Amino acid sequence: MSTKNCPKCGTSVTVDAQFCPNCGASFAVATTKSELMVVTTSTIPGYEVVKALGIVHGMTVRTRGVGGKIMAGIEGIFGGEVTAYSSEAEKARKESMKRLIENGKSVGANAIVRTDFETSDILNGTATIFSAYGTAVIMRPIKK
Repeated sequence: MSTKNCPKCGTSVTVDAQFCPNCGASFAVATTKSELMVVTTSTIPGYEVVKALGIVHGMTVRTRGVGGKIMAGIEGIFGGEVTAYSSEAEKARKESMKRLIENGKSVGANAIVRTDFETSDILNGTATIFSAYGTAVIMRPIKK
């Protein structure tokens, strides 16, 4: 059987291994923007936390331009969803999540647990802070 060595700890593993059984390092080739597992729970079924690396976050501050405020005002007259704000909020949520993942990678995590989002208005409501935060960890599959 062919083997390879973990780039982080040097443990010999099978070529088809996805995680190092010793340190939990991921061998996955990034095929998407995120190679980290990101969950709102404190555990991931089938995995155990090997090491907690600390709190990580991602944040962005957004404002609406004059055109967006006008469109939101017109939509507000008729009631219902204010799509001008919903669209901007979704972009900000994705951006804060992307930054959270980047920060997790920078500390060597292969997962972020207990992820949460928070928003807060600043500058008398003219800007909104979008923040994502969680605990960066190294996880490995539970041995059966």
